[in-house]
Amino acid sequence: MLTINEVEKDWAAAIGTADINERKNIADRWNTYYSYLAGNQADAAYAPDRAAENIVEFMLREGIIKYGDKIIDIGSGSGRYSIELAKHRTAVTALDANEDCLELLKKHTSQAHVPGISCIPIHWEDFNTDSRAKKYDVSFSSMCPSICTLEELARMEKITKRTACLISASRGSYEKHRREIMRLLDVKPRGMTTESIYYYNVLYLSGRSPSVKTWSVSGDYSISHETFIERYLIYLKLFDVSEQTAAPVLEKYFAENSQCGLLTEECRMNMAMIWWNVPCDEH
Repeated sequence: MLTINEVEKDWAAAIGTADINERKNIADRWNTYYSYLAGNQADAAYAPDRAAENIVEFMLREGIIKYGDKIIDIGSGSGRYSIELAKHRTAVTALDANEDCLELLKKHTSQAHVPGISCIPIHWEDFNTDSRAKKYDVSFSSMCPSICTLEELARMEKITKRTACLISASRGSYEKHRREIMRLLDVKPRGMTTESIYYYNVLYLSGRSPSVKTWSVSGDYSISHETFIERYLIYLKLFDVSEQTAAPVLEKYFAENSQCGLLTEECRMNMAMIWWNVPCDEH
């Protein structure tokens, strides 16, 4: 049987970094890409995220969240979950290090006609959990790279009165063309999000009783030549791939795989939501 030390070791190897300062530096580099994505959505009208709607409705049915709850969304990004949570008369705090994403969240909050969402522009690693101990009924995080050690799970529990909840990808998730481009350029990412199996194993071995909901989403979207090149040049800089190196590979790839000026990306996301009640002795 696996021990918690073995799981933590495997987890650290899979993520590639457990050093807080290194994680924050990686997050700061990712901010360029996230700001680019937020900028592309700045002029678009708010549209509900159906997948987020479904998950929040499930959370309400299962009693994970309740009307009137105080909820923190750690690593909220532009707020796809924050807005859906706020629609159910909850008081939501959105925490994210990217201020462009939070500005987009504020715009969408207004367009969605939901109560104001409190925004905190800060790295999770710098968030003072002592000053906010047991402040939130529910702590929530979706695909946040910062929740990547047992210590960070403990900090998450520290601010939680009742239930902690995580959403993460499971093995088998992919974007076909992204995966192939990374292979062609021999890019091996570090500091990425945690696969759900690590969360489940370490929580179980810590004496928690985690519940799990799994689902899969498949689909595709088309991307123009201009957007493809622009997006990937920014994305690949995160992994120290220069424009000089990346551009010819991207141009050749687009020419060989596009049709009528568009490249169709094929995606499959295997997702898991894990939630658990914070033990009474933590209160």
